[in-house]
Amino acid sequence: MASKQNKKTPQKPAAPANIKPQNIVQQKQPAGPKGKFSLNIKLAFLLGIISLIVYANTIKNGFVLDDSTVITKNTVVSRGISAIPEILYTPYRKGFHKSINDLYRPLSLVMFAAEYQFFAKDPMPYHLINIVLFACCVIMLFLFLDKLFERKKTAVAFIASLLFALHPLHTEVVANIKSADELLCFFFAFLCLSVFVKYMQTGEMKQLLLGAFCFFLSILSKETVITFVAVIPLIFFFYLNENKKRSVDITVSIVVVAVISFIIRFSVLSYYHANTFTAVNIIDNALAKVDLSSQSRIATAILILGYYIKLLIIPYPLVCDYSYNTIPFVNFDNIYVLASLALYIFLGVFSIKRFLKNNKDYYAFAILFFLITISLFTNITFLLGTTMGERLLFFPSLGFCLLAALLIEKWLGKAPASGAGILKQPGVLAIIIPVSIAYSVIIINRNTDWASNYTLYVSDIKKSGESSKLNYWLGLELENVMAPDEKDPIKYKAMMDEAIVYLQKAVAIDPAFTDAQVTLGHAFGHNSQDDSAEYHDRFAMKLEPQKVDPVNNLAGVYFRRRQYQEAIEYYRKTIGLSPDYVNPYGNLAACYGTLGKFDSSIYYARMAIKVDPTFPLSYQVLATTFKIMGQADSSKKYEAIAHKNNPNFKL
Repeated sequence: MASKQNKKTPQKPAAPANIKPQNIVQQKQPAGPKGKFSLNIKLAFLLGIISLIVYANTIKNGFVLDDSTVITKNTVVSRGISAIPEILYTPYRKGFHKSINDLYRPLSLVMFAAEYQFFAKDPMPYHLINIVLFACCVIMLFLFLDKLFERKKTAVAFIASLLFALHPLHTEVVANIKSADELLCFFFAFLCLSVFVKYMQTGEMKQLLLGAFCFFLSILSKETVITFVAVIPLIFFFYLNENKKRSVDITVSIVVVAVISFIIRFSVLSYYHANTFTAVNIIDNALAKVDLSSQSRIATAILILGYYIKLLIIPYPLVCDYSYNTIPFVNFDNIYVLASLALYIFLGVFSIKRFLKNNKDYYAFAILFFLITISLFTNITFLLGTTMGERLLFFPSLGFCLLAALLIEKWLGKAPASGAGILKQPGVLAIIIPVSIAYSVIIINRNTDWASNYTLYVSDIKKSGESSKLNYWLGLELENVMAPDEKDPIKYKAMMDEAIVYLQKAVAIDPAFTDAQVTLGHAFGHNSQDDSAEYHDRFAMKLEPQKVDPVNNLAGVYFRRRQYQEAIEYYRKTIGLSPDYVNPYGNLAACYGTLGKFDSSIYYARMAIKVDPTFPLSYQVLATTFKIMGQADSSKKYEAIAHKNNPNFKL
């Protein structure tokens, strides 16, 4: 039996070899005095409050740009919560005029449907939710960066997140309700990273599964997060790589999620025959110009990449549209193309050299993050649905903000300070305070531009007057939205004249812009200029023979001229192109009624009611027709319904 003297004092178990001593110390450190928040939590709250303040004035704004396609004019979303099951297995814009496109982003539509259930067409709550979402994105970004730096560079994490929160390029994402897809994508992407950091520390399977699920939600929000299939291994194999097996687990999990997401997307789009390649229209992406040489296309794309960096450094001017003919076509003899190409080559070589020298180099990470996330938007390997867009920089801008924060720390921060200490140093404050104020002023002013379609287009056309689409949008807003509500005939005429000026500019820039030709013809028709209306309607029909609107509008021209047989011919053609379009049925009923063919008039009026029971012209035609036929009871019946739908209607 062993003697008491031989008994050994129990020893603390040794730390596992894959855990660094400093990590053990961190785990033992108390969270702070009970009832008090830690410094990083306080800084996170401060960032959230700043984000809320600078975008607070957007809550007065309305629905702008393509908000209507996903909310106010989306027949699926407008059914509210009951539409959520359908949203999960349909393409992105299925509910907008039954158009099908090759996008699958159900999560933002689910959110919009829930919002519509409670708020309907009141834009204020939607804007408020966007602001809160953005604040959450900024907070999540800061918390992750603080973990990435192992809480040794809290000031850098704060400055980078502050610059991200206040960068004016993000006004489009926050002020445009539709861009909640971008916000949700970003939030879940960085929540995913934070959860994976937790998994690296604990090894708990639930953390791995939760992180993978967050990545899945990010992809369902917007597919552009697919670049994180490269970003995540970069982080967990080189920067937070304490356990190689867990790094492999994380990488495998996101690849599996990406594959599953692709299969779901492919299945949904294939079911609706929306998975086929659709040619990009020049009006959306100028680089789709048919006669543009490959050399010029690539050179112009490189020029645009340089312009992105210019906007990151000097965020002015900001415009909502960069389509044809905003950016000139160039070749490789253009000095700005060469400068842009040289800059990107330098960034690539510089970051890789630093990374190979030290695979934990944060300067390399910032640049690589920018290059990886912007790679989807180069328009070099494949054409996007847009020439360029400020919203496309939402993820890549983080790389710029992080690099700026690291340089501020290096050049202005004094060496003895650590953690958040440099935030108090005069040199650092002399930079971040003026920049923050300047950025905030730009954001608040830019938010007012986003108040309505009209204010946005008027503001941006001053900065980008050669954009065919901007001229079209402004003309359309005047002709289709503002003029119909104008009661004063003189103001109405002035508004229509102004609309025609912008629409003529749009078709002068791009004569093949079908929608602009159609709207211009429509505007001339409302302005009692039927010869011009007919010209532009026929021009649009030549451009797109299967397009419904110019055919229907041309029928209207003949109706106003009292050429009823010609009007009937084109209304019938309209029905042939779009059997579910109610207008031609009602107008056919009116044509036949005017010609005294009452049986045909009644037939088409009732057909119109079958297509759309709320269409007022159908009941007006029936009331008038039955009165002429001497059937007073039927006439009164339909007159009452017509008056209910249109209080101004009188027989």
